[in-house]
Amino acid sequence: MLIKEYRITLPVTVEQYYLAQLYMVAKETQEITKQSKVGEGIQVLKNEPFKNEKGEGQYTLKHFHIASRLPKWLRKILPKKSMVIIEESWNAFPYCLTSYSSPFLKKFKFSVETMHLADKGETKNALNCDKKTLKKRGVIKIDVVNDPLPKKSEFDVTTKETECGILPLKGKKWVEKADVVMTCYKLVKVEFPYWGSQKRVEKLVQKKAIHEVFTDTHRKLLCWADLWFSLTIENIREIEGETKRIYEIKVKEEKKRQGEKGEKDEKDERSTSDSESDDDDDDDDEKITELKEKEETSSSSSEENDDSD
Repeated sequence: MLIKEYRITLPVTVEQYYLAQLYMVAKETQEITKQSKVGEGIQVLKNEPFKNEKGEGQYTLKHFHIASRLPKWLRKILPKKSMVIIEESWNAFPYCLTSYSSPFLKKFKFSVETMHLADKGETKNALNCDKKTLKKRGVIKIDVVNDPLPKKSEFDVTTKETECGILPLKGKKWVEKADVVMTCYKLVKVEFPYWGSQKRVEKLVQKKAIHEVFTDTHRKLLCWADLWFSLTIENIREIEGETKRIYEIKVKEEKKRQGEKGEKDEKDERSTSDSESDDDDDDDDEKITELKEKEETSSSSSEENDDSD
């Protein structure tokens, strides 16, 4: 198992981040739902309150259908269940736990445990890890201002200007200069216990699926500040409800399309069957005609023989 703790400091309050995070998740889920065909994209199966020993908050269950992101040749050889990633999330803000699993790779374990604190990323054990975990844990500080920016990224917090005043951010000491700051402490555990590929896959997931995604996502969160800055939790729930309705409409349209396709196939099958039946009738008519001709010929020959006698 490879364990990393990512610390992401941002120029917002903990309360502002809560709404920003919910907005980002809701909006991106909605966009993917709009753009995807039924059976692809993100399917929200549950979104309901929960209460357990960790606290109370919102529980969500999602299925990520990733077939459309895979090459065609790979889709043909992989079983269908390998193209689904299951996400379960318990959001008891400021604490959150999200786990990912695969029906195909049952031993694969991937979880993100998060604590949000109003500090500058200096808390040594924000998630109360035990000694064994602390010994394995590697700490990575993500600087949304000064870390390298991908070539194709459109989320540059040093040049983007927001009306709410959060951006732009500049300089090596922007954290010290910011009026308010908070830090997301994200403890990520990746376990891929398959012989021959464990270390390579675990490192790849931590780098590509976690480090780079966390950096890009939080830069996007800041660049979109004007979109979520004045929202309420009720506004977020409206977006989630709209996403659910969009998905349900897509499902109905797909069922209707499949029904029309089935009726067309059945009609074509009946048409083909009728055509074959007509051909059979024609063949029967031809056979009857041939028999009649043979009978007439036979009868004529018989009469000629009688006359000859």
